[in-house]
Amino acid sequence: MKNLIKEREVQKENNATEILNATEQKNKTENTKKIHINKKIIANILVVVIIYLLNLIVLTVDYVYSVTGNLSVDQLIFHLKVPVNGTNMDIIWDYIKSVIPCSIILSILVIEAVIIIANFFFKEKVKINKIVKTMTLTLYIYAALTYVSEQADVKGFAKNQLEPSVFIQTNYADTKNIAIEFPKQKRNLIYIYLESMESSYTSSENGGIYKDDYIKELRELAQNNINFSNTEKLGGAYQLPGTNWTIAGMVAQTSGMPLKITIEQNSYGLYNSFLPGVKSLGEVLEENGYKNYLYLGSEVSFGGRENYFSQHGNYEMWDLNSAIREEKMTEEDKVWWGFDDNDLIGYSKQKLLEISQNENPFNFTMLTVDTHFVDGYVCDECRDDFDTQYANVIACSSRQISNFIKWIQEQEFYENTTIIVSGDHLTMQASVEDDAKVYDEDYKRTVFNMVINPNIENIDYSTTKNRSFSTIDMFPTTLAALGATIDGNRLGLGTNLFSGKETLIEENGFDYVTQEFEKKSSFYNNKFIFGK
Repeated sequence: MKNLIKEREVQKENNATEILNATEQKNKTENTKKIHINKKIIANILVVVIIYLLNLIVLTVDYVYSVTGNLSVDQLIFHLKVPVNGTNMDIIWDYIKSVIPCSIILSILVIEAVIIIANFFFKEKVKINKIVKTMTLTLYIYAALTYVSEQADVKGFAKNQLEPSVFIQTNYADTKNIAIEFPKQKRNLIYIYLESMESSYTSSENGGIYKDDYIKELRELAQNNINFSNTEKLGGAYQLPGTNWTIAGMVAQTSGMPLKITIEQNSYGLYNSFLPGVKSLGEVLEENGYKNYLYLGSEVSFGGRENYFSQHGNYEMWDLNSAIREEKMTEEDKVWWGFDDNDLIGYSKQKLLEISQNENPFNFTMLTVDTHFVDGYVCDECRDDFDTQYANVIACSSRQISNFIKWIQEQEFYENTTIIVSGDHLTMQASVEDDAKVYDEDYKRTVFNMVINPNIENIDYSTTKNRSFSTIDMFPTTLAALGATIDGNRLGLGTNLFSGKETLIEENGFDYVTQEFEKKSSFYNNKFIFGK
């Protein structure tokens, strides 16, 4: 009896063990299935994310180049490395509305198309089905990346980063070591940067590309004063790499140097030090007793402008935040980038009347913004004279700046003041590039310039026409317009245009200089970016 009971207990234990083992095996199987399912879900999510990001990149690049036409990789990298506070939110919202929904829809369509193709032909053949899906997705990824690379010329940029050049080192004239002599009676300087202002905006009759003259007032002023031109008509400066966005254009015109981008180290990471190896217009003027001022309607910190102008000439700066802080306007009054050019001119008049009473000469620099792409900002002063918003905004800017200059000429301080008006760079409005190609495939768009009331005796006006030059030549030319003499007539890579001396472009050709500027320059990186 005892043996029977014992056998039954052993049997129960064995049965319990079997049940336990079966349960454990079942749990393992279920867990394996869950892991497999989870991996599959994760893999599918990863594919969806990759497809979406690819479409986002492709459509972003397509959007950027459709509205800007000529954005450079240098500029894209620069703004990735520099704080973007102060960006116009209208452009950002336009981008979000145009690109994000399309990216989502395109991603859904691509994924559905891949699934349909694979299932239609190979539904029963699981392995082949997976291979087809993988190959299709791989081809799509390759096509997307190829498109982005071609559109943004990533390959060309990478090639230039690997191809060294000594052109800048060979042709550089170090401002720190060149004698610059000012006249005893120093002259005030008013330097007006006009956002995206081109000579091409005038009529074809006067040297532009349009039937109508969008900058009639500025064109007339330029023709009655000094306009350095690439032709016999109204013209201007060619745009070189590293000078084709606002801060780059301002650096070029105040230092005679391009703003080149290096992907080495953390070169532009925090911008605590902005081109420490450069000596600029502001520094030269400060050394000679000038007080420097910078007025603009956007946030001065955008794009590194605050660091550059504070470190190179100790400029007193006044911007959107200054106007709010001093209760000239409220945060709610902000429009587009900040406050419009009409308000900027009003604030500038007040400051000029104030500083003109000081004993020391002044350098008053201002930057407009209403003519920025996309389509410019329509202020209360704008009229509806032309077919497009951008044309009307450009025309409005021409009237406002012309009237501002006339006001300056009526002031007592004007007699001892030189005015320079210059575009900061060519516009990024894609429609203008298209219009130029329609007008003449070989037409060279140029940056507008004008010099009023220079302190130069016996100007040789033959030096002002049929010149091949760039915005970097404005640096020594500005000092010469103030009556300063420059040993050798060259500073940085710029040439004093009044001297008649050949510019780098005249000596080497535009295409060659462009190629060399795009290449890597260890000299530039070490001397100017890292300040070694």
